Amino acid sequence: MKRNGTPKVKGVFERPIGSGCWWINYYVDGKQHREKVGRKSDALALYQKRKADARRKVKLPEPVRGKTVTFGQLSAMAVQYAETHLAAPDHYRTKDSILKEPFGARPASATTPQEIDDWLSKHRRTNATANRYRAFFSLAYRLGMENGKVSSNPARLVRLRTEHNARMRFLSRAEYAELLGIIQRDNPQQAPAFFLSVYTGMR
Repeated sequence: MKRNGTPKVKGVFERPIGSGCWWINYYVDGKQHREKVGRKSDALALYQKRKADARRKVKLPEPVRGKTVTFGQLSAMAVQYAETHLAAPDHYRTKDSILKEPFGARPASATTPQEIDDWLSKHRRTNATANRYRAFFSLAYRLGMENGKVSSNPARLVRLRTEHNARMRFLSRAEYAELLGIIQRDNPQQAPAFFLSVYTGMR
């Protein structure tokens, strides 16, 4: 069976689905081995290598067990990056503080795109604000990938919200007088329409 033109391999799988993070699963002498790899192409290549090594009785590497990287650590990296390279680092500190309770102590690799999207939908009132938080998530994971802390960026799979940038404003008295003067000078027959639009809120 093929998926997106690539043969499906039983011991290679994506977790979480849609995250872009691929794993391999295989057995040697009845003992299960599972490794987190990253890209699908790398996972396929490593799976074939592990199977070949097992057939040749090559000793498999012991899994490296390091400390779990939390989202709070990635978030702190994003704040540090903002303080050095970006304008308005206070905005990044605020986001770091707000995200600390729901995500800070969690393993960074366990967060899914759906969880990020759900949190944005429930806690950010405007689409523009949701997009700013999505960008913060993405920056944190991007820096984590660049520094070998995580292998994927779930925020990249979170949809951008459509922003409505229009805002309502009213003419000042000076603007009203200036515009009326121009209409009366150049097109006086439109003055009644101008009065009607101003005093009724027509656009």
